[in-house]
Amino acid sequence: MAKKVLPTLQKASVFYYNPNERKVLKINWNPEDHVHESVTPSIKVSIQKSRKDKTPTGWTNVDDLIFETSQRKRKQYDLADEIDNTVLVLKFLSPHDGNYDLIYLYLDGSLSQFKMTSRSETLSTSNKDILAKTLHQSLGYLLVQERENQAILKNIVDTKSQEREERKKLMQDLATIKKNYAKSILNYSLHHLDIISKTFHMKFKLSEDASEKLLTYVGDFESLEDILKKAASAAYNLSFERSQIVIDAGHLILYDYKPKEKAPSKERLESKYTKTVVYLDRYEEAAQRLLLQDKSINGKNVANYCEPSISAAAITINIRSHKENMIALLERHPERWTVLKEHFRPIQNILKDQHLFKIA
Repeated sequence: MAKKVLPTLQKASVFYYNPNERKVLKINWNPEDHVHESVTPSIKVSIQKSRKDKTPTGWTNVDDLIFETSQRKRKQYDLADEIDNTVLVLKFLSPHDGNYDLIYLYLDGSLSQFKMTSRSETLSTSNKDILAKTLHQSLGYLLVQERENQAILKNIVDTKSQEREERKKLMQDLATIKKNYAKSILNYSLHHLDIISKTFHMKFKLSEDASEKLLTYVGDFESLEDILKKAASAAYNLSFERSQIVIDAGHLILYDYKPKEKAPSKERLESKYTKTVVYLDRYEEAAQRLLLQDKSINGKNVANYCEPSISAAAITINIRSHKENMIALLERHPERWTVLKEHFRPIQNILKDQHLFKIA
């Protein structure tokens, strides 16, 4: 960009305060390359003195630049020397340390470079004043825009970072809520089993598998009482031991399918949906166990966690074969198979397809 604005710009030197390194750095620019480097101790004092000077623009000679020659070659100047002052110095207030950043532009002293004349005329003092003010205002405007853009970008980055942290905290809170709810379910179950034990004067206890299964329960507490009563009754009737009866996972029927069809068609409908319900219950139970262990609820994992385990391909085939029945059951019983609906992509897909079909 600098080369387009000033076609005869030979090179440039920039001295600026870097807040990250807490020191003044230098940029050496030429049309082919630019290099960042530290300011040498021998010129640091001189550069810092120039940075404190508030004069916004100025013209100087290459021979007067201490970082070019290490020392000044001349001390006395006359009016004719102004012709040799072809290095334009521009100063811009640094937002970091309150001093001025410096830009040295090494220009050609000819007026023809600006297409103002075809003759080889040198820049006059008035020409240089106009050029200095114009470039200072233009670069100053670009610097303000750049800082504003950086501020906007920083705000966007900070906002995104905050969103990630809030999302992470929300997921952690949800995980905590799930664990606390699961513990509440288990504690309530133990309390209610204690009541059942006292009522029937025999000890009922949960096996480890039954406890894990109860941790996946997402229904209401009122239904849980009935589930525990039925489980206790099943365990009692199937147990030869009477002093202490163990309720196993198989005794717990967490969800009960009740068709909403009229009595005349009840048997026919039950026969139609029975196998589909078995598949849904089986996959739901596997998905609940995966959810409890914070594992991905995908086809492979659900297949492995089925009892007994099956192949992922078998699940795909069953869902495809029972698609219409599954859609009907899931719509009629929104309170059931909640983990599958919320986390299992194959089930979500058939519901999504059904929704799109209805819209069409």
